[in-house]
This record gives sequence, structure tokens and C-alpha cells, in this order.
Amino acid sequence: MKKLDLLKKKPEELEKLLTELKKNLFNLNSASLAGEDSLKKKSKIKSVKRDIARIKTKLNIDNS
Repeated sequence: MKKLDLLKKKPEELEKLLTELKKNLFNLNSASLAGEDSLKKKSKIKSVKRDIARIKTKLNIDNS
């Protein structure tokens, strides 16, 4: 996810996206623990975690 994409979205949309990404992260972690194609999953987990951090940062800046 690009930073410019986040800047264009409203806080409500970001909250919805955040919950979707958290669910996705949970599923990826579960699949990784089960041993399903772990190398690809690990890189996807890393990118999802970064997207979550970007969204949380944007929401905190907006709330300040």
C-alpha cells in the first residue's frame, strides 16, 4: 500500500481496512505455522505488518 493511497482515504475507510488487514495477518500467521509455503508467507506477513503500521500512524496523526 502506498502512502498516497492512505492520504486520500477517510478515517472510517482506514479503520475498515485496518480490521481487514488484521484478519489477513491472523490467517497468514496461522498458515505459516501450519507450514504452508512459509517463505512466501513470511514476506507477505512483513508487508501486511508494515501496512498496518502505516494505517495506525495515519490515524494517530489525524486524531492529534
